[in-house]
Amino acid sequence: MAFKTTRRVAGGVAGSALLALGAATAAGGAAAAQPQIADADPSSTTHVVNDREVLAHWIDVDDASVRLANVEGSFSFNQEGTTPNDELFNVFGTALTSMCSKPAVELADAEGGVANFYVNVGGNVKKTFTVDVRDLAEDKSQETTMACSCATGMPFGQATVMGVPLSAVVEMADLEDGVNTVTAYGADGFGQPLPLRYALEKNALLVYQVNGEELSSTADSSLQLWMPETVARYFTRNVVDIELTKEAEEPELQTVDPCYRNKVNIMNYADGCVFKAGDEITFEGVADDMGSPITAVEFSFDNGATWTSCATEGATADKWVNWQFTTSFEEAGDYRMTVRAKTADGEVSPLAATLVFEVA
Repeated sequence: MAFKTTRRVAGGVAGSALLALGAATAAGGAAAAQPQIADADPSSTTHVVNDREVLAHWIDVDDASVRLANVEGSFSFNQEGTTPNDELFNVFGTALTSMCSKPAVELADAEGGVANFYVNVGGNVKKTFTVDVRDLAEDKSQETTMACSCATGMPFGQATVMGVPLSAVVEMADLEDGVNTVTAYGADGFGQPLPLRYALEKNALLVYQVNGEELSSTADSSLQLWMPETVARYFTRNVVDIELTKEAEEPELQTVDPCYRNKVNIMNYADGCVFKAGDEITFEGVADDMGSPITAVEFSFDNGATWTSCATEGATADKWVNWQFTTSFEEAGDYRMTVRAKTADGEVSPLAATLVFEVA
């Protein structure tokens, strides 16, 4: 028996986190893994991200829930799945905040819009020019699936996108010496400068198709800038201009807030769900960390005293880990499940997710 789950891939209700934080000094195919018992962590842990030291410590939850150590179960994961376009487009934002703000009505309601994939290229180039990205599509198009997350929030979108690499446009430009910065400007004036080398290394795409649907807009360009393992602030909609410039210093790259590294989410919701003792229950959710692959998802049913660790061997950093954990309980009562993830660089989720449910 499984919980009710939300409709979208990344949806769900993540319960209140059991970790308090504060700054101190500053999809491949399905895979299965045999759960292992993880050592209990100390009462607090410290990690450093971007020269900021973050302290995370357990809050002792004093409740009457049943506490079970080292719960066994079956585990599987994959990195498949996409967010429906109507939900994905509703998180595209406005100037200054890119994809992390209010709905972009021109995208959500663009059924009668026009597909326009022209972009102007200028800056420190010897000659400015305009290119229709569709002219490059036949030889240069790439399709990939990637996730998108804000710097200070949970993952909110994963899509299969089709586009032309930004590098194909850069190669057309006769650059002046010392060009080190690229800025994609949307029709609304939004633009966020990026180190050119970073955008090329991450294979930034000028996207014209999302989840098999060609983009359209009520006005201006329909192009969107996407790149893997990068915060959503740099994902720009309606790209009309690309500026290649030489700056005294490369722009500083915004990364995910330390409190939102290695995010984990639970898709189940338990409203009205009561399970019988011995029922097989399937929990499911999403784990995501921009820049470092998820190596394990861990589960605790005793408020963090012990953890069942499930490896996610082969997971990559550009897509979510969609996990499932199935187990059963013989004793009636209220239960609290806590979930965290670990990454290849040793990060433990600063914010764990919890879910409370009842076994009758």
